[in-house]
Amino acid sequence: MDLIEKDLRDITKVFIQDSSVKARLVGVGVLSRQDAYELGCVGPTLRASGVAQDMRQLGYAAFKDLPVKPITRPEGDSYARCVVRCEERCQSINLIRQAVARMPAGEIAGKVAGNPNGEFIARTEQPRGEVAYCVKANGTKNIQRFRVRTPTFANLPALVKLLQGCELADVPVLVLTIDPCISCTER
Repeated sequence: MDLIEKDLRDITKVFIQDSSVKARLVGVGVLSRQDAYELGCVGPTLRASGVAQDMRQLGYAAFKDLPVKPITRPEGDSYARCVVRCEERCQSINLIRQAVARMPAGEIAGKVAGNPNGEFIARTEQPRGEVAYCVKANGTKNIQRFRVRTPTFANLPALVKLLQGCELADVPVLVLTIDPCISCTER
């Protein structure tokens, strides 16, 4: 982790301090705090507009023992979205270190037995933001219903807003700064 962190910090420092990166991203594709919230944005797209929301704060799984302070920026532009992502990578390394230090001894895999029955809904945080899962089972070996709302799906309305009136050359920048995963969203 030390080697990965050092390399990551070095690359991040060069990237976020580079004048050409700043010239290309600062002030481009500004998404206000209000718009980000009202459009239902999640993850770095939301936090780069100044909203400190992160599903890990709910304390699910190991996050009840691993406090997470959301990384935010107030600017809401393409640069802010990139900086939030860069800083979150370093935060993730710290969280991995804490999790490994607190990992109890014993088996790391459990045998799955039986067939589930009922419904379950979960909201978790992925690198792109909040993902929501809904699973319904009827006691057989097959799941009756499975639904996922991906972070990209939640952030697409913001992209529509960001693309309004932008320069054609900014389109790839704006699309990439919400970090879409088209294959996840197509489900």
